[in-house]
Amino acid sequence: MSYCHDCDEEFETGTILCPNCGGKLAEGDVGDASAGWSDGSSDGSDATSGWSTDDSGIDDSTAGWSTDRNRDPAAASGPGSPDPSEPKYHSIDIFTFSFKYPLGKGGKPLVIDSVFTFFWFLLLIPLIVSYGYSYRVGRAAARGDEEVPSFDDWPGMGRDGLILVAVYLAVVIALAAVTAVISLAVSAVGESSTLALPIIGIGTIAVLAGSYIAGAIVPVLIGTGSLSKTFSDRRILEFALSMHYLKGILLLFVISIGLYIAFAIGAFILAITIIGIPLVLVLYIVFPVYLVNLSFALWGYIYNEAAKAGDVEPVEPDASLGFE
Repeated sequence: MSYCHDCDEEFETGTILCPNCGGKLAEGDVGDASAGWSDGSSDGSDATSGWSTDDSGIDDSTAGWSTDRNRDPAAASGPGSPDPSEPKYHSIDIFTFSFKYPLGKGGKPLVIDSVFTFFWFLLLIPLIVSYGYSYRVGRAAARGDEEVPSFDDWPGMGRDGLILVAVYLAVVIALAAVTAVISLAVSAVGESSTLALPIIGIGTIAVLAGSYIAGAIVPVLIGTGSLSKTFSDRRILEFALSMHYLKGILLLFVISIGLYIAFAIGAFILAITIIGIPLVLVLYIVFPVYLVNLSFALWGYIYNEAAKAGDVEPVEPDASLGFE
């Protein structure tokens, strides 16, 4: 018998088209004609075509994809895929990061930065731009960037450098003012007075403590990217009293001493070879710039590490590298 699926009727064998709807008829009885078809009401699989009309998300064994319409599009990239809106944290150790980070992008930014620093005597403008770039190196490290920023946006870096220099000068003036007050106090009571020694002792402790706390300004500036945020909510004091800050100071001291020793030995070896003297001159230009950028990169790493530990507010991945 011929069977029409649409009309659900049987016709004599040999009939090709359904007299009612004009559709093509299937040969055989009803059970044979419908044996290879499933509408998803039983096991949800199509034995003939290998796919399912069920919206439950059963995989297509033929095409290799799923018809599930309720699947989360964010999961398409696979488990563990990083969310670009989430803060980024470094996975390598701080020593490897600090030494390699300033040399990123083939060392091109470091070379340009060194050239700017070499011509610092031109109204100090190149030196200020260089400071601004160093700040952005630290900011990029705090943001979790794997590469140093490019040495571009000179006006923006110049502005950042001016802000950084102004902060430095303000700290120096404040410490000098405290020292001057101590000297005036000693002069007022007389150097031979019994009060002179306590004043000097208290004043010395105050200057040292102030210097220690003031050193935390740069790391917090790197992390916040804002003067107002840096000097609000006791952020500087909290960071200065944290183990992250102490760790940064100790590491920076050890790394700086080690690099200076290595630089001295390398420069001496190159100098006694005579032909290495030009390289010594290049090292004298590049090494200080590299050390400054390394220092900012280290502080950026420290801030990034503190954010990972939940001790400070993390830097957003799309945050500006310059001051807000």
